[in-house]
Amino acid sequence: MTPNALLRFILLAAIWGASFLFMRILAPEVGALWTAESRLAIGAVALLIYLQIRRIPLNLEHWRHYAVAGFLNCALPFSMFAVAGKLLPAGYSAVLNAAVPLWTTLFAAWFLGDKITPMRMAALALGVLGVALVAQPAADVNAGWMFIGGVAACLVATACYALTGIYLKKYGKGLRPQATATMSQTLGALLILPLALMSGVPTSISAQAAVSGLLLGLLCSGVAFLLYYRLLDEIGVVMTSGVTFLIPLFGIFWGAVLLHERLGWHVFAGCALIIGGALLLYRSNQLTTQKAKT
Repeated sequence: MTPNALLRFILLAAIWGASFLFMRILAPEVGALWTAESRLAIGAVALLIYLQIRRIPLNLEHWRHYAVAGFLNCALPFSMFAVAGKLLPAGYSAVLNAAVPLWTTLFAAWFLGDKITPMRMAALALGVLGVALVAQPAADVNAGWMFIGGVAACLVATACYALTGIYLKKYGKGLRPQATATMSQTLGALLILPLALMSGVPTSISAQAAVSGLLLGLLCSGVAFLLYYRLLDEIGVVMTSGVTFLIPLFGIFWGAVLLHERLGWHVFAGCALIIGGALLLYRSNQLTTQKAKT
């Protein structure tokens, strides 16, 4: 990995880690639906402009796949994380986001017939223990159904991301990644808009929340995807997927520095277990790929 690629890698993790900070600020003021809608709409506009400048075709004949990705990878998980943004400190959501590889392993075994090897089983066990630890509220966090609902919303969101990956692996051959990201966000925004309008249009919003909404869409759903696809070209899909392991660390960092969140030891222990499980899965996938080549 070149120094420039490493810088982009760290920047991508920092931006996606900051998304939980922005949602934590925006969602309590405008609600989950408008948080997700603003993120998707602003991100879609930014990506559409980029595609027009680069003359990358949208390939609208794949609209069915775009619609599935728009719902599973954008509308539903972004709404769920926005719900969590109202109920949980940003650090909790960032840590639980690392559960995506664990869901992916389960769904790959279920839908694609991938084997769950002893190494993958150990990784899943670590991940489950980590989630169980994070699901315990800290002393200064209100326990109860709202906390449990926030944790559940994060787990639903991560399951959606994993399902999207499985779906695109099975049916998404020939799709341009940039076009898929752009159209899925566009269709995701269109899916949420009627529900957001029915929930009522926010009549007032603080400057801090407005800036958070703008950065959430422009950086986390616009610039971040451009960095992501640049890294795919530079270092490949396996190395790029490693950004997942840094996102929780940046999420905790931004929440602590800018929102003064204080997370209990169990959150850090759970974070270590979840990331450890994800790293074990990462290594297992590397070994499987190496065996397939020999």
